[in-house]
Amino acid sequence: MPYIVALVEDDPDLLDILTYNLEKEGYKVFPFERGEQFLELLTRDVKPNLIVLDVMLPGKLDGFKIAEIIKNNEAYRDIPIVFLTAKGLEEDKLKGFELGADDYIPKPFSVREFLARIRAILRRYYPEPKKVLKVGDLILDPEKFEVLCKDKKIELTRAEFKVLQTLMENVNATVRRSTLMDALAPFGKESQSRTVDVHITKIRKKLEECGSYIKTVRGVGYKIEVP
Repeated sequence: MPYIVALVEDDPDLLDILTYNLEKEGYKVFPFERGEQFLELLTRDVKPNLIVLDVMLPGKLDGFKIAEIIKNNEAYRDIPIVFLTAKGLEEDKLKGFELGADDYIPKPFSVREFLARIRAILRRYYPEPKKVLKVGDLILDPEKFEVLCKDKKIELTRAEFKVLQTLMENVNATVRRSTLMDALAPFGKESQSRTVDVHITKIRKKLEECGSYIKTVRGVGYKIEVP
C-alpha cells in the first residue's frame, strides 16, 4: 500500500507541483488549500502517514493551529508533521517543534530537497521489516533474531549473528575480513578482542550441516554459497 500524504498549501501552483512530484514518487496525496478542508478528511476515517502543513493559511486555521488540533487528538497525534513556511524566524521554528513538528522547511526550497526530507521522515516512522534471508536449508530472520538449519534452531551470540547476516546478505559474493570487522564494531571490546576467523569457526560448528555453506577465500575473507 502506498503511503498517504496530506498536503495543505494555499499557493495553488506550489500545491500542484508538490502533489505531482509526490504522486510521481508513488505516494497517495490528498491536497488542500485550506485547513478546514483538511480537517474534513479526518472525519472520513482517512489516516495519513504524513501531514505537510503550510504555516500561513487563509481562514481561521493556520498551520500551527491545525498541528495543535492533530496533536490533541489521540487517534492522529502519532502522525508526523512537516511545516512549510516563508517565515525564517527562530521563534516560529521553535513554536513548530514545540507543537511536535518533525521538520520545518523554509521557502523557497527545491522539490528535490523536499522529497528527500519526506522520504527520510517516512523511513524513520515506518521502517521496512528486514527480509528473512535463506541459503539452502539455512534461514536467518533479522526481526526475530532467529537462525534455523533444516528447521533446527541455532543459538548464536549477537556478534556471530551479525557476521552470518552479513555473509547471507551477500550470498555467493566474497566478503572481506575488513567488512566483517566493521560489522562486529558495535559489539565493543569483546568482538574486537577476537578475530573474524574465530567467529567463523564457531559459527560453522554451531550451524552443523549448514556450516559447510561458508567458504574461505584465502587472503581475502569469506563467502556463503548456495549448495
